[in-house]
Amino acid sequence: MKSLLYICIGLISFLIFVVAFAPASTVWSSIREDVHKVAPDLNIYRVSGTIWNGESEMQFRQFPASLLTWKLSPAGLIRGIAQVQLNAAGQGHQVEGDASFTSVAVNINALHGLINSDYINEVSEEYGYTFSGDLEFENLSISTDWHWITDAKGTANWSGGQILIITPDGPRYVTLPPLEGELFKQQDQLILNITLEKQILIAITLQKGGWAKVAIKGILFDVADLPLPEGSKPDETILLIEEKIL
Repeated sequence: MKSLLYICIGLISFLIFVVAFAPASTVWSSIREDVHKVAPDLNIYRVSGTIWNGESEMQFRQFPASLLTWKLSPAGLIRGIAQVQLNAAGQGHQVEGDASFTSVAVNINALHGLINSDYINEVSEEYGYTFSGDLEFENLSISTDWHWITDAKGTANWSGGQILIITPDGPRYVTLPPLEGELFKQQDQLILNITLEKQILIAITLQKGGWAKVAIKGILFDVADLPLPEGSKPDETILLIEEKIL
């Protein structure tokens, strides 16, 4: 009887040891294909450490790569919930927050951090825009059901500064004051309104299916000291850009 008890204790101890020190790279190999199907533009590589405390390199499209570190809490695992502290840092950005994963949902909470123009310009320069300043956000939360966003809210602040726009007539510099951003979900759309004193300058929407729309209002021309197109009004959409990003 004692021998059986010792064998059980030894087996349980071995299983705990295996789980506690399971290489994160091994776990990642088993789910890599599933993640790629959900987020084909997200690259994760150089995974190291354990599932409890590890790190990897992460990159979305052509944006600068991040060093992603995580700490997994065992507290929620009994209830089938993986609770993780996340931190992503790299060229021009530092972001951290908490996340919880279940078989039916992902919740990201208390996400906060700073994104410098150096991070944005790596991609925006290709489209003829170069930004300055910092984008700071706090208390950002996003929930998904593994298929689409079910809820989102948060605020952001841009420090303002100069924007270089490459036009057919040559480079043009535009200076904008500090702006605010509000993120929320409305029906099946994720919406980010960029405002100045509660007036919407730019409205960005992400629709289910991955199509993004950027609506630039006439008031932005006034704020940037640019001539308003003839016959246009400040509250009208002057320019509408659509692109599939997901």
